[in-house]
Amino acid sequence: MKPALRAPRRLPKALAAAAFLTLLLLLMGSFFLRTYFGPVSVDQLLFHLQHGGLEQADARMLARLWRWGAGTLLLASLALLLLPRLPGWLRRASWLLLSAGAAVSVGATVQDSCEADDAEPDFLARHYADPAQQRLVQAEGTPPDVLLVFLESLDEAYAWPIDAERPLIPKLADWARSRHGGELQNLHSVSFTLAGMFGVLCGLPLQPVGLMSRNAFEHSQRFFVGGRCLTDLMAEQGWQVSFFGGASLRFAGKGKFLAAHGVTRRFGRDEWRARGLAVPPEGWGLLDSALTEQVWLDMQQPRPGARPRMDIVLTVNTHGPAGMEDPGCAPPQATAPDPEALMRLSLRCTDRAVAQLVQRFLARADGRPKLVWMMGDHVAPVQLLGAELAAWPEAVPLLFHAMARQDAQGRDQASPLQPSRVFSHFDVMPTLAEAAGLRWTPQAHRLGLGVSLLAPQAPPTLLERSGRELLDARLSCPSPLFQRLWRTTGATG
Repeated sequence: MKPALRAPRRLPKALAAAAFLTLLLLLMGSFFLRTYFGPVSVDQLLFHLQHGGLEQADARMLARLWRWGAGTLLLASLALLLLPRLPGWLRRASWLLLSAGAAVSVGATVQDSCEADDAEPDFLARHYADPAQQRLVQAEGTPPDVLLVFLESLDEAYAWPIDAERPLIPKLADWARSRHGGELQNLHSVSFTLAGMFGVLCGLPLQPVGLMSRNAFEHSQRFFVGGRCLTDLMAEQGWQVSFFGGASLRFAGKGKFLAAHGVTRRFGRDEWRARGLAVPPEGWGLLDSALTEQVWLDMQQPRPGARPRMDIVLTVNTHGPAGMEDPGCAPPQATAPDPEALMRLSLRCTDRAVAQLVQRFLARADGRPKLVWMMGDHVAPVQLLGAELAAWPEAVPLLFHAMARQDAQGRDQASPLQPSRVFSHFDVMPTLAEAAGLRWTPQAHRLGLGVSLLAPQAPPTLLERSGRELLDARLSCPSPLFQRLWRTTGATG
């Protein structure tokens, strides 16, 4: 009978230990995320868990995570040994404090700004101009080569700091001065790298679909199978679309996304290593000085037939929390620089490498028009250099961006961007499509949730119509549109 009497007492202890460890993991895990990545969205967490590749992250970040986890387990073990020896009131107080701390920390880290509009229950579906339903034609003349550069975590403030005489990215700031236009605002739904790329190329926020999502119970086997993106349209119109990134293609499903949407040539950390390039063991992958050199070498290879090229580049050096030393820009310092100094070095290196790539691209005398669009993929989630940067009105996060066009004779064309516009990632898709010479009906100048900034009479963007706060609240809500686009092949109607 004794074992039967003891069992009920052991079970509550095991449950209590599990509950205590869970609360401590929530507290410490959310604090870790907030420290190194800033506040994150529910969709961001679910998407990374669903598509995996987390082992391909920066080795330094993984080491921090292991140390953090080991420290949490050690702290939990000590607490579970000490708690039974405390007076009852002190144990209850400890549980209360831990529960409150975990709730506050998770609430401060994981943000969900969804506010459904009863008057417009499916906001996305109503405003979505499905690219699959458009009839596209190519304008007369030679289609341009296109260079699209996503600059990791590059805020607008890096180009226009408090001390205007000392921009942190001087070459790009000078190059963009006459090619910059309006406010490119960073919405919550495009607050990490793949979401930023997806927002630009597909004109939609990235929401998870499958087992790890808010309202679905099937796993999506293919990435956005029913949706059409800018890369699909360009490939169908004859462009050879390539992607060059320093980080692994396996991280967060990036390679799956590109492969499913017209990007026939894809290069990431594993592909560079297979080519024999020296990829640092720490960091996200091939650094920007080597990455941009590989892009330039690839641009000089014979092209298949007379096909125009679309090259997409994603930099890595300025990834948080503090950037990365790049020996291709400057020899490594004898002693490791402090985080702020390291971020300044990273910014200067990316600035020099990307500016050189763009200048080389535009200087090619090959009888082809040229189109360049560069932008930050998302704002820096944790800003190390905030004291040096200008504060934007009402703390609206803005992204660095610039656009350049040249005709077939290499003559610069005036920037079509207007300084009064307010736009988001989604408006880049139709803007680039029109700048590349594509025209379409029946929803001219609109693709996805975006409006072309080149459209006559300047029809308002969703940001100009709704404002950032309201648009963020609507875009954060789950929509049946995603279920159709992720699971239905072809047009969605």
